[in-house]
Amino acid sequence: PKFLQNFVPELTAFSASRISGLLDTQKDSLLMNAWFPQVVYGDYKVDSTSLKIDNANQTLNYKLLIRNVQSPSIALYNAEVSGTAANNNLGINILLRDSKMQDKYILGGTFKSINKDFQFSLDPNKFVLNYEKWAVAPENYIQFGQSGVLANQFNLSQGGQLLSINSESNTPNAPLKVEFKYFRIETLTSFAAQDSAMAGGSINGTVDVKDLMASPKFEANLTIDQLRYQKDELGTLRVAVNNNTANAFETNIALSGVHELRVNGFYYTNTENALDLTLNIDKIDLQSLESVSMGQIKNGSGTVTGQLTVKGAIASPKVLGDVKFNQAAFTASYVNSYLRIPNETINFTSQGIDFDNFTILDSLGRKATINGGVLTTDYKNFKFNMDINTNNFRALNSTAQDNDMIYGTVYLTSDIKVRGDMNQPDVNMNITVEKGTKFFYALPISDPSVIDQEGIVQFIDADAAPYNGQKALNTDSLSKSPIKGINLSATLNLDPDAELNVVVDPSNGDALRVKGEASLIATMDPSGKTSLTGRYEITEGSYNLSVGPLGRKEFKLVQGSNIVWTGDPMSANVDLTALYEVNAAPIDLLNQAENMQAKTKLPFQVYLMMEKELMKPEISFRLDLPENERGALGGEVYTRLQQVNQDENELNKQVFA
Repeated sequence: PKFLQNFVPELTAFSASRISGLLDTQKDSLLMNAWFPQVVYGDYKVDSTSLKIDNANQTLNYKLLIRNVQSPSIALYNAEVSGTAANNNLGINILLRDSKMQDKYILGGTFKSINKDFQFSLDPNKFVLNYEKWAVAPENYIQFGQSGVLANQFNLSQGGQLLSINSESNTPNAPLKVEFKYFRIETLTSFAAQDSAMAGGSINGTVDVKDLMASPKFEANLTIDQLRYQKDELGTLRVAVNNNTANAFETNIALSGVHELRVNGFYYTNTENALDLTLNIDKIDLQSLESVSMGQIKNGSGTVTGQLTVKGAIASPKVLGDVKFNQAAFTASYVNSYLRIPNETINFTSQGIDFDNFTILDSLGRKATINGGVLTTDYKNFKFNMDINTNNFRALNSTAQDNDMIYGTVYLTSDIKVRGDMNQPDVNMNITVEKGTKFFYALPISDPSVIDQEGIVQFIDADAAPYNGQKALNTDSLSKSPIKGINLSATLNLDPDAELNVVVDPSNGDALRVKGEASLIATMDPSGKTSLTGRYEITEGSYNLSVGPLGRKEFKLVQGSNIVWTGDPMSANVDLTALYEVNAAPIDLLNQAENMQAKTKLPFQVYLMMEKELMKPEISFRLDLPENERGALGGEVYTRLQQVNQDENELNKQVFA
């Protein structure tokens, strides 16, 4: 409903739902049923939710069922929350299953109202974590409320693992101790993971809390062995945090093993200068960062080291220090380019983040350099003063398996200047696409079985499998960018040997391959409107086209073909002529079955012409003979071709014959 979307913009789908109920005050009865087929909120999709509430014999019963919850990081199947409420007791049962309908997590317990306090206890027969049944102390409870906090025998154990929460005495607000022994992080983090736990490791240590109802003080000393994030091992993490000093948290955190990092210092609660921390980066091993980088880098090697101090207010911290790359190398996943940073430093100063001839090498040793920096004094407001230069740098080295819409090999020489601020960056680019480039762009096609589609003429078997185009972009996105507030001015030059390929239909291989010269001007204003002007003069190329039952034919582009942009990137004017040569006998053309000379093959020329608008071109054909063959059969064949070229129906018949 629109009124819901006005209040909750992230709510993108809310299917027609049903709520019914009955309330009878004389019989003291209640009945309620609710059904929500589908709700989509942001990245979360909730499928088939039902709620039932009824009462009988002074007992309220409730049951909530959710068939499926999906998001990029969460997958829950047939989740259930149910229970009863009677005599100041609330029973609760939580059940989570996996995709195979196996019970993955079970939690049963009871809330009790005791005077002005509440008490929660776990049911020892209903406690399963990550498929494993845990032992629970029978007399366990945690009590909280006006009297304070009291934990009694809240001990959970399984196969050597232990998590316990207990007060030191049976008096409310007595010092509280939380103890971990070989407690696997996966026990908890697996509940929402689709395949495997996001994080893992074994926790040992204690957290001591005292003065719970006054000014609580705590001291945590924890060690996490074999800490990992997804498949990357991170090392051993030691955490020591306390607030024994008034209005201050003292922190000592160290990661050792695979990576070596240390954080120590204070966080003050009642001052503007809340932060006084030092981060020592003794070693970050790039070989073990693929998961942490969310897959953006792979095949890493080398290390990152450095030291940073963070002081001042949380809202405007002062960060000083440097981060160094030591023989660092990795593959940038999106472009699949192997990059090396042999010995470079990023400096953090009082003015912001500084790059001084920061050099990145591609796999061929060609340079990209960054000079200048990002200016900021509070890490909220940023200004840019950066120059980025490349010299025949391999910026793209991917295949259709990496990205089925944009891929190939691209070499760039560029001079890029970035100015402005976060509200309105100003970007000025001068880019040359160099020799050796072989770039592919796959057009988004929703249904390749359509024979005639705006912008593309295809001759395809009606039974062709559909191209799903999951990564395809709407063509409107080329003339109206989602990026707002940026001023972009770019000059794009193409080397005559740079090859561009437009994959018209990935399912059957229809593709346009071109080389040529171009000098194009591209702009984008702060509203997101884009413009492209210039002329692309094609010197060579071909158009591989599927022609029904005849299969795929290669039409060679004729020199002089061109594409001209005058503003809107999708409103270019195209003037392409492509040639396909075939040796064929003119007997059917002349309709002279008895003429033996008509059975002699001649080198016919089939011209395909595309004119006017790029996305809605006018397609036409023309038949011809080489000049030295036009006298064949006394010129009768050539004369007949001229007649056929004047009759569109006959022309199409002969072309596809």
